[in-house]
Amino acid sequence: MVLRRGDQGDDVKSLQRGLNRMGAMLLVDGDFGGATCDAVAIAREELSLPGPPEADETLQQAIAAVPDPCPALTAAGMTFIARQEVSDAAIYQRQFQTPTCPPPPSGVTIGIGYDCRFVGRREFQTDWAAVLPAVAVTQLEAVLGKPGTPDLLAPLSTLVVPLSAAMRVFATSTLPKYLAQTRSIYPQIDDPAMKPARRTALVSLVYNRGADLRGDRRREMRAIRNLLAAARPEEVAAQFEAMTRLWDPRTEGGLIDRRRAEATLWRSGFRALQLD
Repeated sequence: MVLRRGDQGDDVKSLQRGLNRMGAMLLVDGDFGGATCDAVAIAREELSLPGPPEADETLQQAIAAVPDPCPALTAAGMTFIARQEVSDAAIYQRQFQTPTCPPPPSGVTIGIGYDCRFVGRREFQTDWAAVLPAVAVTQLEAVLGKPGTPDLLAPLSTLVVPLSAAMRVFATSTLPKYLAQTRSIYPQIDDPAMKPARRTALVSLVYNRGADLRGDRRREMRAIRNLLAAARPEEVAAQFEAMTRLWDPRTEGGLIDRRRAEATLWRSGFRALQLD
């Protein structure tokens, strides 16, 4: 069975789940629209299966055989956090596939929030040498450890970090680091009974806010720690929602939406957000 633009249903959902294991950042909505069409074209290139932007049985089987790059969170969890950071593949390609320079204290940033200021050469080589051309790696090594400035960014204006490369590093390097940070304050994350959606909600929180538990602004994060330690997980979602007190909805609505999405993950799982 060939799946193509305009198709809908469970077979398309299965395809979208597989494409998300390859870093497509799709909603699993069962609609073979433009985003899925673009993801299929990228998958054909990655899998060396040239052809039109539709999924024949050979391509579907190849995609289905792709392993989950981040088993602790699953592809759905990886997709959730990546979408919180860069929205979707189209916006990534418009705004983030070339290096950016976020406000201080950040340095030049590439991929899915990979800040070059806070990594050394050996770590950078480990993360990127296999997925970027050598000339690009050399260019980026010049900005490692340095605060970002327009002058530092300017020579990198034509350097492109493809989405597939960004998501591979995100899944295999960045997320494991944040999983370790999350574990440092929420050790229950390793409980085999904890569902990947809940694990993802905690990692997303720490990815966004860090692991510091000091001060009134971290009150709800401390409450989550105490609830998990007391084996009262059903009360955790309310703490994600209570955190929305910290941000002005007129200017920081994205952070409020993120906390509410994490609460939904905790209560209802990935399917509630069209991620599974």
